[in-house]
Amino acid sequence: MQTVILAGGEGARLRPLTADTPKPLVKIAGESAAVRLLKNLSASGIRSATLCTHYLADRLSAELGTQRAGVRLRYCKEKTPLGTAGCVRAAWRGGDVLVLSGDGVCGFDYNAVLEFHASTGADVTIVAREVDDPREYGLMTVSEDGRVTGFLEKPGFDDCLTNLANTGAYVVSADVVSRIPEGEKVDFAKDVFPQLLSEGKKIFAYIDRTYWYDVGDIPSLLSCQRDILEREGKSVLVQKGAAVAENAVVSGGSVIERGAAVGKGSRVISSLICEGSCIAADADISEAVICKNVTAGERLIMKPYSAIGRDCVIGSDVTVCEGARIASGSRIPDGAIVRTDVSESGFSSLAFEDDGRASGLSGAQDLLRFGMAAGCALGDEIIFVGGSGGGLEAVCLGLRSVGVAVCLSENACFGESVFCASKLGCEHFIFCCGGEIRLMSVSTLGLSREEERSIAQIYNRSVPLEAPEAAGIADGLALSGLYRRHLKELLPEKPLINAVLKTSDEREAEIFSQIMPKSEGEKAVFTVASDRLTVSAVAGDAVVSYENLLILCCKSYFERRRSVVLQRRSPQCVSQLAKEYRSSALFCDPKRPLSGFACDPLELVFEVVAYVTKRGISLSAAVEELPRVVYMKRIVETPKRLPKIMSEGFGGARAGGEITLENGGARAFVKPMKSGKAVSVYIESVSAEAAGELSRDIAQRIKAALDKEANL
Repeated sequence: MQTVILAGGEGARLRPLTADTPKPLVKIAGESAAVRLLKNLSASGIRSATLCTHYLADRLSAELGTQRAGVRLRYCKEKTPLGTAGCVRAAWRGGDVLVLSGDGVCGFDYNAVLEFHASTGADVTIVAREVDDPREYGLMTVSEDGRVTGFLEKPGFDDCLTNLANTGAYVVSADVVSRIPEGEKVDFAKDVFPQLLSEGKKIFAYIDRTYWYDVGDIPSLLSCQRDILEREGKSVLVQKGAAVAENAVVSGGSVIERGAAVGKGSRVISSLICEGSCIAADADISEAVICKNVTAGERLIMKPYSAIGRDCVIGSDVTVCEGARIASGSRIPDGAIVRTDVSESGFSSLAFEDDGRASGLSGAQDLLRFGMAAGCALGDEIIFVGGSGGGLEAVCLGLRSVGVAVCLSENACFGESVFCASKLGCEHFIFCCGGEIRLMSVSTLGLSREEERSIAQIYNRSVPLEAPEAAGIADGLALSGLYRRHLKELLPEKPLINAVLKTSDEREAEIFSQIMPKSEGEKAVFTVASDRLTVSAVAGDAVVSYENLLILCCKSYFERRRSVVLQRRSPQCVSQLAKEYRSSALFCDPKRPLSGFACDPLELVFEVVAYVTKRGISLSAAVEELPRVVYMKRIVETPKRLPKIMSEGFGGARAGGEITLENGGARAFVKPMKSGKAVSVYIESVSAEAAGELSRDIAQRIKAALDKEANL
């Protein structure tokens, strides 16, 4: 009699426990299902077995070896899954076969099963067990003499004619095994047994009355764990080397494996905490699983049948809702509420990038939550929303559901959105386009760190909010008309520049073509960059940088005795120009809105066209009048240890909150990016050579800091 153990399944319903562990090796009350099975075989006098493996096969053979619990082991590794019958055929060496499931936990007396099989002369004997809820099992109908008369696969209560479940343990005659096609995927329950039944072959059920657990998912695993501990006379199992604080409560059949730690004030009820995991104070874990080497902050709440994969880092005040599973290696931020499964790609937490773009959003539900979080955190009475795409409706609904009125202008371009929000008196606006969502302050085109944190925390918690009656929504069409009139007023009747605009925004291109008249003058091609703010130009043979276009706009303002408000990273020579014109230039003043050309590509282009037309010169000639300055921008990517690198490489170079460096007529402004994995470098220099030298100096500082960190 050959014994074959089926051990090739992936155990998908047991993830994340089975993410890197074969299902038979998952521990139940301190011991794996495979070892429990082998001990049971040995007790029945069975001294050899063949394991059919596929998923993480090498891990299984390495763990069990060639002999375990007095049973000699050989392995039959499937290249592709062959089904329960196909893999037995591949492992078959002749004779009758005892087929067992490698992930079940049972107290079967195999000698009694084999004797029953021999006494009935059966072609197949199926070990059966009466179950309380038959809907989760493959069932059999049986005659009075024990002969199987039919099969039912996981029926509803209305179709349950029996509560006799197929346990996955069989004795199969050599004649039946020989009929199984070699190398094909064949299943006993679905293919072989129904065919035998139709042929009138003898299939008998051996009804076992000891114990049996089909450990197929998290609930059944925890139920099995509780019952086994109860059979062993234990209320809990805290293995040697585990640490449980004196005032922590561990109860209800919980298992704390070696090397795990449970902090003070925590409650662990009917749960499994695997080896090496550290749970901080005041956790409340009920009927849940925490895999190996998890680190969790204070006040973790885990609802029934939730699970955290190995090597996860969980922040403080995190709640994992019922049934939610977190994939191995995930990082969950403080205060998050995990309502659905977190995949290997990570928890979809909200974060903001340097250009105000919100990341971590996918789908209407996320956008709805984003609108709710922004409305609650900012406390604005009204927020302007512009742009296009399916996200508009969800964001607006989220804002309105928490009492924030919305002014919506569909298809508005970026500059138009800034203008309309400013005219409406909004403090913030939201721009949606091409799948991107930007939430920005009207005055600074950014958010404060405090605002970002508040929005992200509310979003990540995903707490249902008790909102007032939904606020109203207004059509921004009138404001859009006002925007177009504003642009028209900037232009002279007969511009001296034949301006052409290149932009990916169709609305922007449409507005430009409708307002900008054609001209016989110098052709200038203006290109709007992907950041929707930066513009460059080509006039004749000259390439005009965004900075020089910005300076021309400033000169236009100064000549009209108007001051300017610019973004922080703007040309420094503007301050000197302001003094010469007896005007003023402010950089990123939260109390005053940015000058229109500093936040709207169209207004910048129109202002430049108006300025050179008023002067009666070409664009290239206007640029020739400007100071000879080279502008350089670059992004330097770094590892995650950015704060350490900045301290090591630039610790002595800070001035007024900016990281500045000067070298041979070049000045650099170095700014860590919000991702924490890169720095933005902006250089103004008297020459390209000096700019390049300073750029190399910055790169060398970063490299030196990295090398020092690596050698520690």
